[in-house]
Amino acid sequence: MTSFELAVRTLYWFYVYSMLGWGLEVVYAAVKERQLVNRGFLCGPVCPIYGCGMVVLLYAVQFLTAQGGEPGLITVFLVGMLLTTTLELVGGWALFRLYHIRWWDYSHLKWNLGGYICPQFSLLWGLGSVIMVKLIHPLLAHTGNRLPLRIVAPLDAVITVFFLVDLGASTAAAIGLNRRLREIDELRAKLRLTSDRLTTLLGTGAMTADTLLDEQKLQLALAKLEGRENAVELRGELTARADALRGKLRELQRDSLGARRLLRAFPRMQSPHYAETLAATRTALAHLRRLAETAKRAAREAAESAADKLRRD
Repeated sequence: MTSFELAVRTLYWFYVYSMLGWGLEVVYAAVKERQLVNRGFLCGPVCPIYGCGMVVLLYAVQFLTAQGGEPGLITVFLVGMLLTTTLELVGGWALFRLYHIRWWDYSHLKWNLGGYICPQFSLLWGLGSVIMVKLIHPLLAHTGNRLPLRIVAPLDAVITVFFLVDLGASTAAAIGLNRRLREIDELRAKLRLTSDRLTTLLGTGAMTADTLLDEQKLQLALAKLEGRENAVELRGELTARADALRGKLRELQRDSLGARRLLRAFPRMQSPHYAETLAATRTALAHLRRLAETAKRAAREAAESAADKLRRD
């Protein structure tokens, strides 16, 4: 096999297992979260970490076979567990250094290492390695290895173009998410200062920035300002900052292929710098979704009621 053919075949298997890994993640999320979510850093149906892990594992098994026969189940289990765990550790650390966000976090599980890896999932990776190497790959290789180079090479080229475009767009989305969190954090801090002034003026219990995002509670607070000293200035400041924060959250809500998708794809995403803001943002987005669903339902019911009235008339 020439170097060119080796590269083409390697890239082919990388994409095959990246797509299978994406499918596995989607199924896992559907069972656990009871909803279909694009679970991956990229927009497309690929999880590169699975493709990298499987390609490295296949070459490791190939090397062991050349050294002394086909490796047994225990060997494949141990090698697969070690390789995939190492890849998960390095990949998680690299993504954190690049984007300052933990895309997955195992801190809630026992004996984890920095939240990047944990023995529970390492055992699953080992078991998955055995299933893939001993059962799945032989079935796929029966057809995949027979595909002529004139088909595989153009296929690799087309997928690579889409992959690189997707990688660029997803990288921009990840950078944008971190920027949006910083902006939301700054707005929440400013709103918190204003709410503290409001609390002092009214002599009431503390009102958090997130509480003031509720339109009814905000209007109630503003109504209490009537006749107070500096009420006009504080009212304008409070309204402006609450509106600015809502605007940022609505921008995030509309970004269905960027930051919002990443938040849904990685439900255990952690941001060391903006941990509180990230949690509050998730809560606020869920609140906005509920409001939108309520508005749609009310509009649909109003339309149905109007249609019924027209039919009766």
